[in-house]
Amino acid sequence: MQDNDTISGDAAVAMNDEFNGPYLPERYKQKVREKQQRRRVKKLLFAGIIIATIIVVLVLLAGFLSNGPQAPPPVTPTPAATAANTATPASVTTPLPYDTTISLPSVNPAPAMEYTIAPGVPVTATGGSLSLAGAVAALRDYYPEEDYAIRSVNYSAGISRSLFGFEIKPAISPVGTQESMVFIDAATGKPYATGQETAAVMVDKAKEIATSAFPDVSADNVKLWYYDSPDRGGVWMFILASGNITRVSGSVDATSGDLVSFIRNIPSAGRQADPVITQDKAENIASHYISDHNGGALSLKQTSARYEAWGMPSVPAAGRYVFAWERTFLDYPVDKDGIEVSVDSVTGDIIGYDKLWTTPDFAFSQTLEQAVAQRDATFAVMQAAKNLYPDSVESVRIHSAEIRWNNQHVPGASQRPGSVPLEWKVTFDDVVIRADPTLPEGVGWVDVQTGNVTALEYRH
Repeated sequence: MQDNDTISGDAAVAMNDEFNGPYLPERYKQKVREKQQRRRVKKLLFAGIIIATIIVVLVLLAGFLSNGPQAPPPVTPTPAATAANTATPASVTTPLPYDTTISLPSVNPAPAMEYTIAPGVPVTATGGSLSLAGAVAALRDYYPEEDYAIRSVNYSAGISRSLFGFEIKPAISPVGTQESMVFIDAATGKPYATGQETAAVMVDKAKEIATSAFPDVSADNVKLWYYDSPDRGGVWMFILASGNITRVSGSVDATSGDLVSFIRNIPSAGRQADPVITQDKAENIASHYISDHNGGALSLKQTSARYEAWGMPSVPAAGRYVFAWERTFLDYPVDKDGIEVSVDSVTGDIIGYDKLWTTPDFAFSQTLEQAVAQRDATFAVMQAAKNLYPDSVESVRIHSAEIRWNNQHVPGASQRPGSVPLEWKVTFDDVVIRADPTLPEGVGWVDVQTGNVTALEYRH
């Protein structure tokens, strides 16, 4: 007779109702129970996480749809710690971790201008230090808003002097013009540069030179400040004004004391519409001024002559003639040196002068032999451009290729005899540069004897 708890066909195996399977020892059953319990807990925990995630997503979505995107909280610049030593302009040119872009109102009624403010710039006045707005107003006394745009500002605190550092750029400038740094003393509100205390020509002498050059100008307000020009080196900038009206502005070389640039402020209101003197006569006046001002004729080659009308289309006014010459040495053009002169088209007076003459004659190389043809120089620059931007080489277009003196150097640095080489200068662009008017054309320099590319200025 078969037992109710056995299964026929095989040897009898006991069954257990709880597990619905073969009978197992009590210890083993306990382990099985524990594993099953852990599995249940894991499943419940996983399900809970999923449900919580869905709830959070729904809550956030509901908040976004009801309130719209939320703006991030404003970042407030924190004051910089006082440095152990006197601050110098070099100490504020180190790249900073981040910038905060804000808009500051102009001192005069004008649209607000955006620029970046580095961490540590004091927005409010503290003790004897200017606020940021006060520093901007001080800067505008020397670099008017209509002429110069602010790109960024930083701050350097020191024991004897703290400085606001402004990166500025001419409001209207050729493509590729570099920004300049101007430092405003946080205590005095006047421009400051390290070279002003050791310049060969001091501020009082520069003031005498500037005022005596324009005896017809009755200036009751004279401003002078030192500027380390990226082209000329140290110069004394000046403004001669009557009240709040600028009459003449310009610069005096801080080493030689030469008047190297100036421009007169000629009101266009009330002027007749057409020029009185011809362009040829104006050019003759400009040429004579260059000779008289420089103690004799200079080696120059004229590069441009133009007329600039003033006024507005509805109220035209006679403007000025502008003539430009580039310096030559041994019949080859000097790349960075030249002179520009402006002549009043009504009176024939010289109203503008700008001379850049950075290289002494002894610095030019005496090696003039040309071993590299124009075609080879152009090919060398094309190869260098290909190595930099290989995807754009097919669209490269050559603008010019000519032999020039490559006199690029650090302003103020002494130039050794024969150190300025004669090289091919190749200018070009590509599809990226042609599509972006803010990008300067590419420039490559090639040694006229070896054919090596000595410099390449080419960026996207």
